[in-house]
Amino acid sequence: MSRLTDAVLEELDEQGFAIVPDFVTGEKLRAMQTAMRKALPPWDELPLDEAGKPQAKEFLSFPHEQMPFYEASMDPESIDFARRWLKTDKIHARVGGLLARYPGHKWGGTGDDASGLHVDNINNSLLPQSEKLREFGQLSFWIHPEDVAEDQAPLRLIPRQHGTDMSKCTTLVCKAGTLCLKTNYTQHSASDYLRKDGQRYTCGYSFGRADHSWEGFVHYTHLGKAENAMVFRRFIGELTASQREIWRFPPAGHPYYTEQTLGLLEEQYPGWNSDEYVSGSKVAD
Repeated sequence: MSRLTDAVLEELDEQGFAIVPDFVTGEKLRAMQTAMRKALPPWDELPLDEAGKPQAKEFLSFPHEQMPFYEASMDPESIDFARRWLKTDKIHARVGGLLARYPGHKWGGTGDDASGLHVDNINNSLLPQSEKLREFGQLSFWIHPEDVAEDQAPLRLIPRQHGTDMSKCTTLVCKAGTLCLKTNYTQHSASDYLRKDGQRYTCGYSFGRADHSWEGFVHYTHLGKAENAMVFRRFIGELTASQREIWRFPPAGHPYYTEQTLGLLEEQYPGWNSDEYVSGSKVAD
């Protein structure tokens, strides 16, 4: 049974975000939790500086070395939902990221003062918002791999009808595996991390229309032969031809694919199978 129903799409359309509990469960959730702690260590495992203060890096974009997060971005249900939201089958992956909030993180206040309230379009697109055409935007999937308590800097989101009134915000206190769907126009903010230990983790992936080249705060086309992107390259190599189109690769049957280029692609992306490209056919996702 689909978790991303028409009701979720309508909720996202109406208020600018939607919360879906238990989106990731079981072994996939456990793999995500392990990968998150490898990428951004938990508070009690952070390295210390000379003064004994933990050294915290709070955000990682591409490339990172954790395959479960690349695999999460290819969730068929997420892709289907993104296609419906963006009103096209031709979509591209936008760069996601891994985020941690630790003790001492400050981002407080209410209303329009020091709350850090913002929309992601300020650094995600060259264009301002179209009020009537939602497809001229980007859709983000933010998963919380661990429980988030009230004192762990939960995300705050303001329903569209309340503008920038932080007193009307929804505070995302949630259980592990919860998904937050939002767009690059959703008004949101972090909050203060009030505990003296622990951390709040979030991992995300995003999609936009393939014909909207003016979008995306970071891209990944520089990772094709980057020495620090072997996990990304292996991920690409293991996809089908049609799945690779989401990652900006030309479709099967494109004149770019020749015996010469396919040989190089097999070397560059471990696991790359050229059979689909030789025949010019596509395999279903």
